[in-house]
Amino acid sequence: MEQIDELIRCYLRYLTILGRARLTIRGARYGLMDFNRFLKEMNVACLSDLNQDVLFEYQQELAFRLTEKGTQLTLRSQGQLLSVVKKFCCYLKRQDYLLSDPAEGIILPRKPKRLPRGILDVAELKKLMAAPDMQTNKGNRNRITLEILYDTGIRAAEMAAVKTCDLDLSSGYLTILSGKGAKDRVVPISPRVCELIRRYILMVRPVMVQGKDKGYLILNRWGTKMTPQSVWAIVKRCAALSGIKKNVTTHTFRHTCATDMLRNGAPIRHIQELLGHESLESTQIYTRVTINDLKAIHAKYHPGEKL
Repeated sequence: MEQIDELIRCYLRYLTILGRARLTIRGARYGLMDFNRFLKEMNVACLSDLNQDVLFEYQQELAFRLTEKGTQLTLRSQGQLLSVVKKFCCYLKRQDYLLSDPAEGIILPRKPKRLPRGILDVAELKKLMAAPDMQTNKGNRNRITLEILYDTGIRAAEMAAVKTCDLDLSSGYLTILSGKGAKDRVVPISPRVCELIRRYILMVRPVMVQGKDKGYLILNRWGTKMTPQSVWAIVKRCAALSGIKKNVTTHTFRHTCATDMLRNGAPIRHIQELLGHESLESTQIYTRVTINDLKAIHAKYHPGEKL
């Protein structure tokens, strides 16, 4: 029966023949050497002894393994090692060394999503909105960009792609083509921001257009469509002018929009629709932000804290 040692060597040669990157092969070698050490401790040397139970044992061993510093192995490290083993087992099945894939039932650990950083408070938002010089065309454009980003929570790429024909200012709606999955969605715009956009379109935008007008709402200095990087640069420039110390990006407005709506009682399903998330799981991270708020309020005002 085939020895696992030899099959690991075959697999690494196979990756080399396929032209896989050197770092990929090195990672596979490291992962499989780790896996093989575990197998030897379990007295598993032949392929016939490699089964799902053994793989589950390895997954549990990784979950409780301690590093040299005495800390637990991170979920990322566990996932990388298990991913190498899953690919190795898949190779063994494809090459007919195995009738079935014993790693098929192994689910990789998922990293917990981090809470959004740098949520802006009301005072910071006011500073940011006041940063652009409204006496200039460029300042008007920058202010409109900031207002729409916060009002709608759209992404930088979506902001750059907005056309005047996508706006229904009388009803207060913006139709956008999502940069993820290319699916249309409609988001509301507040009456105040609609009025700002209307004035920009009537008084500022015509002066900025150069050459053939392709209808994009936000224009660069050459009078053509903005790139997502240019939208990002507008936000960074305004943040610097406002004196805010937080790392403010286009996504900061997206996170702040969602968090503020949730704090004010908006149903999470509506926020999911607004942000264009495919899955509710992506939106639920904002509930953790408000739970942290609740914890702080509880600690400050609950009578039990004074006992």
